[in-house]
Amino acid sequence: MDCLDLMEPAGLRKVLENLAAVTGMAMALVDERGRLLYGKNNVPLCLLINGTHEGRLACEAFRIGLARAALGSGWVEKQVCHAGLVYLAAPVAVTDTAAVVLLGGNVALQPPAEEALARLARETGLDLGKLQAAAGALPVWSEERLQAVVALVQTATDTVARLLYARQELQRKVDELTALFEFTRKVSGSLQVTEVARQALEAVLGLTGATSGSVVMLNEVMPGVTAGETAATLESCNEFRVVPAGEIVAAVEREACATCFDSRPEGRTPEERRPAVAIPLTVGGKVTGVLTIAGKPEGVCFTKDETVFLTTLGTGLGLALENARLFRQMQVRATMLERLVEVGQVVSSSLDVDLVLESALANVRDVLGAQWCALRLLDEETGELVLKASLGMSAEVQARVGRIRPDHTLLGKVLQTGEPAVVEDLTASRPGTHLPYYAAEMQAVAVVPMKVGGKILGTLKVYSPVPRRWREEEIGYLAIIASQTGLALENARLYSSLQEYYSSTVQALAAALDAKDVYTRGHSVRVAKWARACARMLGLGAEEQEQIYLAGLLHDLGKIGVRENILLKPGPLTAEERKEMQSHPGVGARILEPARFPAAVIAVVRHHHEDYDGGGYPDGLAGEEIPLLARIIRVADTYDAMTSARPYRQALTPRQALEELRRWAGRQFDPRVVEAFLQLPGKEMEDIAGARGCGNAAGGGDGSHVLPGWRSRMRPCSSRERVSQGTTGNTD
Repeated sequence: MDCLDLMEPAGLRKVLENLAAVTGMAMALVDERGRLLYGKNNVPLCLLINGTHEGRLACEAFRIGLARAALGSGWVEKQVCHAGLVYLAAPVAVTDTAAVVLLGGNVALQPPAEEALARLARETGLDLGKLQAAAGALPVWSEERLQAVVALVQTATDTVARLLYARQELQRKVDELTALFEFTRKVSGSLQVTEVARQALEAVLGLTGATSGSVVMLNEVMPGVTAGETAATLESCNEFRVVPAGEIVAAVEREACATCFDSRPEGRTPEERRPAVAIPLTVGGKVTGVLTIAGKPEGVCFTKDETVFLTTLGTGLGLALENARLFRQMQVRATMLERLVEVGQVVSSSLDVDLVLESALANVRDVLGAQWCALRLLDEETGELVLKASLGMSAEVQARVGRIRPDHTLLGKVLQTGEPAVVEDLTASRPGTHLPYYAAEMQAVAVVPMKVGGKILGTLKVYSPVPRRWREEEIGYLAIIASQTGLALENARLYSSLQEYYSSTVQALAAALDAKDVYTRGHSVRVAKWARACARMLGLGAEEQEQIYLAGLLHDLGKIGVRENILLKPGPLTAEERKEMQSHPGVGARILEPARFPAAVIAVVRHHHEDYDGGGYPDGLAGEEIPLLARIIRVADTYDAMTSARPYRQALTPRQALEELRRWAGRQFDPRVVEAFLQLPGKEMEDIAGARGCGNAAGGGDGSHVLPGWRSRMRPCSSRERVSQGTTGNTD
């Protein structure tokens, strides 16, 4: 990506403008080759010199050398140009592979000497008198002032670099989790071995940039002996077909870890040798296949991070392939296969655990003709098995055997060995094969462990009312159901973890904004909670309630780009400062767009300062043109602003703030939203306000939160009038 495309998201233009305003230096940005990206030189002496061919070449050579020196050292470099002017150069890493250099200069430590000006006149052909006049207008700085500016520039560029690095790391983690989720969803969408393998290869090649790959499955033909089966291959051409040799497959299976090798060792260059990596596909701690990819551009080797990530993908692929292989083996059993597909469809299409368990047990009961079915999960803290779902059990029995100890019973044996266990006749069973409880209807039992990734989550158990010989395919079917159910539980847990990570990321962004301004600490969380409660009162669904909560946390994210001297300014804002402050909704929306936040959330962030009568910003929307969620945030945001104290004014009481909302419904606020907000229970309002109570901590808005009616009651010079007139700096 071009550095110009990276400047806006990185905020480098704004950093440049702020540094120029604070230091008084002319500022510019150049790329790694010294080419000017942004900024102008208005110093008369420099304009004269750059107006000549010789002078322009000398200036370009100096700029390129200074930029390279700064990139080489990684610190602020200070040099004097051929005209005697002092220049600073500070490198800024925009991404891992792209950097720009901030240049500041056009000042002198002493007036240019007559000899130097005469030399410039000779070299450039310029009139000496014009050079002398231009040199006389140069700002002359002391060494102390210059060093202070150097320290400021170094601090600013270091801060920008750290923020950019943190942003990149966060985005990388989000991208990896998204890729993992999408990969798992994709390979779990089919139960055909070749289709799963092909889709997995396409996804992996797209993620890594490699050009060739294969999936080899390992089948145990007899105890301790495995044979390889190539499930799928993808290659850029027949010459580059990459299926690992037997010794590589054996090494991966034996060590259960990734192995790097050259797929064409006879090549002379790295690109010709085609570095490859073989990844183990594991199920239950056992290597059941090998994923191999090769052919990265220019012969680049696979990094450690890539290998770790691919190994994580391999776990999901191994489970998907194992399910597909078991499905293929069961195809000859038509009736069982049909019902197994039903369960598989529920598992792959739903994260509703109750629905998955209900479907699984119903299929087990119908296919095996079992009178009772019970699924139990292992409580790792107590060692007890907890009844999670059942069919055929009365409420009385369920209550009596809700939690059981599996020690020295058939269930304990299954948990210990990880293998199915059956009893054909419980009345004649041997010691150690009994159950923790017994009923007259229980004459035969089959128990299988519920395992995911080598970990036993619990047991799936079926009973027969008469003695019964359990067939191998029945136990196999039961084991598959348990495996799929366990996978569904694990998928639900992983999905919940992903949601928690997403929520934590959002809250971290809100916390970053709160940390920038001590007066708004907790504001975003309170607005999010009040807005969600109001959405509930309006009858909005769970999805919209979560969206508005997320939007509440992020609604002021754009203020990260507002200068702190504006956010914290205790006095009136200038017109230019107010314009910058009012840019934050648009800035916040632009920050969220590339991160793929929901469109509804981005719309709220952009429009949460629109007024119902059309007097708001940034687009002047009115009435129903404003998204409903944005209208809700508008009310919650203003309420928190009015009930939050500032150093220069008292907070309104909740009753006063609610009265103001009611008074300005239809002008600044949607009347329907205000009415819903007014209906919120007082206890809930107090709980959300929390320890802040009624205005003992900070919060607020940028001035446009506060109501015109409140303004009209203020006397001209009162301390509260400053915020009511919307002229303060940070009131959000």
